[in-house]
Amino acid sequence: MMSGNELQFGLIGLGVLAVVGVLVFNFWQERRARKHAEQAFRSTHHDVLLDEHGEASIPPAPGGRMEPGLRRDESFPAAAIAVRVTPPARPTQEVVVDDSLIDCVVNIDAPAGVSASALFAAQLEVMSGFSRSLHWSGWSEIENRWVDITAHSPESINRVRASLQLANRQACVSANDLERFYVQLQRVCDQFLAVPRLPARAEVLQKAAELDKFCSDVDIQIAVNLIAAGVPFAGTKLRGLAEAVGMVLGSDGTYHLRDDGGQTLFTLSNLDPVPFSPEQLRQLQSQGLTLALDIPRTLNPAHTFDRMISFGQHLADKLDGKLVDDNRVPLSDRAISLIRSQIYQFELQMERQSVVAGGPVALRLFA
Repeated sequence: MMSGNELQFGLIGLGVLAVVGVLVFNFWQERRARKHAEQAFRSTHHDVLLDEHGEASIPPAPGGRMEPGLRRDESFPAAAIAVRVTPPARPTQEVVVDDSLIDCVVNIDAPAGVSASALFAAQLEVMSGFSRSLHWSGWSEIENRWVDITAHSPESINRVRASLQLANRQACVSANDLERFYVQLQRVCDQFLAVPRLPARAEVLQKAAELDKFCSDVDIQIAVNLIAAGVPFAGTKLRGLAEAVGMVLGSDGTYHLRDDGGQTLFTLSNLDPVPFSPEQLRQLQSQGLTLALDIPRTLNPAHTFDRMISFGQHLADKLDGKLVDDNRVPLSDRAISLIRSQIYQFELQMERQSVVAGGPVALRLFA
């Protein structure tokens, strides 16, 4: 017969075994759950920003402003001379971006309802001298979305937005601009017993200053020149070559190659300060041409740069010319690769700020 002490020790032993069993079971469950989680979230796709060693292959975007034109960089590694720098493939689908990224958006409540057309007329009268870009929209109960407010808007609305663009290529909104906007906006709202919810001035001005710096950092135009090697370029032949690839002479005296949406990809202009015209081209004898690309306003600017260089080389062959930079130094493959790489860095820098080069917001910001 088992004594009392033996029974007690036996029960203790069984208890210890039970606890150990529970711990082992929990540990096993935890490992299985972790394994499932890792499998669920593990990506089998290669990260295009990492090289085969898992290190970043794209250097940080430039922080300073790069002046338009091309310069030779003798500090660029010699090994890059024979390397064609091609950015990794990326999706071409444009990211949907909220315009509030570049606007001061004031939400306005009108509990009693406001005639949209009357509001539009009132803001035209009160804010007629306001030079900054301003946009009005209202919430349509009929369409269940925000719609532009115009002189012909038929609805009565209860919710309104007044959006002030904070920066463009020229400058950003100043403290005086913002104060005037708030005062005039309040006057419009008072006419309709509407209540504007004005954002804090300090926060708006800080956002405007940051936006202005971003514009300065990426507002880059790339230009290459084509100069005559001997005989000047004949205007009639130039016109035929430009129109053969779909370029159209604009009212600014410059040929434009446009995408399907009508947005300029790159331009071709006279190196001399004389704009092209149909009459002038008949007599033109030009010593040089300029091909130019506006990075912030061009979709896929690195790819478009390649198209521009290819067309420039085609012109050089047909017109007996040579591609050079602003210092009239012939463009080598090495120089072209370096420029393409720099363009791609600016493109990435814009994407990091959710402003896609050539997208709707960029076109407004760099107007």
